[in-house]
Amino acid sequence: MVKVAWFGLHTGEEPPLVGVDNKIIEIADNEKKCGRVKLASLTTRHQPITSFGAGGIFFTGCNLRCVFCQNYQIFQENLGGLYSTEELANIMLDLQKQGAVNIDLVTPTIWWKEIKPAIILARERGLTLPIVWNSNGFDSVEILREMKGLVDIYLPDFKYSDDEIALKYSGIKNYVETAKLAVREMLDQVSYLQIENGIAKRGLIVRHMVLPNNLANSFGVLQMLSEIDISIHISLMNQYFPMHHASEYPEINRIVSEEEFNQVYEYLQELGFTNGWVQGEKSQKNLIPDFRKKEPFK
Repeated sequence: MVKVAWFGLHTGEEPPLVGVDNKIIEIADNEKKCGRVKLASLTTRHQPITSFGAGGIFFTGCNLRCVFCQNYQIFQENLGGLYSTEELANIMLDLQKQGAVNIDLVTPTIWWKEIKPAIILARERGLTLPIVWNSNGFDSVEILREMKGLVDIYLPDFKYSDDEIALKYSGIKNYVETAKLAVREMLDQVSYLQIENGIAKRGLIVRHMVLPNNLANSFGVLQMLSEIDISIHISLMNQYFPMHHASEYPEINRIVSEEEFNQVYEYLQELGFTNGWVQGEKSQKNLIPDFRKKEPFK
């Protein structure tokens, strides 16, 4: 059995993971004059889309304990229901019927043993959509190799470049080395992002959310990623909002300032990254789902 908090179509991912028209991305790029990195909102709720979005399956629980967790209702408060392997496979197939452009597995790591046979069963029954492994980056190489050939798109966070900060804010040891090894393994498995007709089919996107008063952490993350491969698609996120227990940590009990985010973005450019997206508008609170609702993204 696997515990799932919510499943359905949603549009809160990067443009090629939900089906945003390429013209929208180009317009955003030209208007913002951000050079070689495409600038587009990570949410498409206020933009026209050409498909029905990602087929999200949000799993209950997480192997991190982030004090600022924006999805704490399901990751730390155990919200959700139990589903069998067959039921999980049927969820995937139903999302395909609804028009999803992929199967977006959100925080799948602790449930990999249950997810793996469900993907295999769904494939046997006609699932053709790309499988997205949407994780926090704290994935062991051993687990990733168990999923090799089943996952088409890896979408990890790379949260920290400092293990002391990782321990302080997420209660985890050895995050940095684990995440670096994970990203290398993911890249080895699926290579660079491949997009067909505006839809991601295979490859790697690495996310990083900027935290307030933690510029050195963000600089370190981008430096590490540049040393792995400068051609990786980067998603630089500006949606931090102090949630959960963030009020207990004064230095992160506010949103990221425009000056802070611009410094990180400028460093991204200085390093020479040419692929990815930068979250442009300040819409932090609007991006937080409420999983107590039947439709948490509305």
